[in-house]
Amino acid sequence: MGMKVGHTGITWGIPGDPERAYRDTAELGYLGFETFGHTLRQVDFRPLVAEHGIPVCAAYVSRMWIDPEKLPAELETARMDADALKELSGETIVLACNRRPPGGLDADAFRRLADGLHEAARHCRGLGLTTGLHPHTGTHVETREDIERIMELLDPALVGFAPDTGQIAKGGSDVVGVCRRYRDRTTHVHLKDWGGSPGPEDDTGYVNYQPVGSGVLPMPELLALYTDFDGWVNVELDGTDGAPRPPREAAAMSRRYLGELLGDRVAWRR
Repeated sequence: MGMKVGHTGITWGIPGDPERAYRDTAELGYLGFETFGHTLRQVDFRPLVAEHGIPVCAAYVSRMWIDPEKLPAELETARMDADALKELSGETIVLACNRRPPGGLDADAFRRLADGLHEAARHCRGLGLTTGLHPHTGTHVETREDIERIMELLDPALVGFAPDTGQIAKGGSDVVGVCRRYRDRTTHVHLKDWGGSPGPEDDTGYVNYQPVGSGVLPMPELLALYTDFDGWVNVELDGTDGAPRPPREAAAMSRRYLGELLGDRVAWRR
């Protein structure tokens, strides 16, 4: 089959139109679809999968993970998200964090974060799902230092690495260096391009991000890291009210670029 390249639904908004997002993703030739875990509990994707034939391969699950009083409820809903993905024969739970406190996390908070992620991952492993930690700007895990601190604490048998190329670059890190360092622990990839401006100003319409191949990131070098990757590489582009083009057009731009770059390394749907 070669590389498994899908697309996430966030380009169509939050919550947006998940059913339209799924249909567009399938019709453009992508091989899989990813959405938020809670969306899987709100929308019945089974008729869509039966009609269009691409799997809901992954679910994005974001919580704080560090507050002992809130953690039991967070874990319960995370387990529900994982159960919903399993019912759709999905593969990966992408574990992310919510907004970071001022100054980031101290050593104790990082340990609590690792413990919370481990607890969520144990349930996923029991279902046969893989997990991966997803760095994201503005959250507990944003900078390269954040990434290195939490990866040192995580058990690779429980929680892998799920890089987001645009988020890592926007967070100030060498994205190729980070992705190469944790390639052996990688279970899932979010592939987005970046406009090159780390500040609050957004010239792209997508919170500083770009369709794949339209920004400044070295996509050929990044994708070369995943030529023999068994997990999913899912294109992502944050949809906003200021987006300069419809979601399907943005997804189509990434698809055209990747089709030219990867060719028959991906068994694109026809």
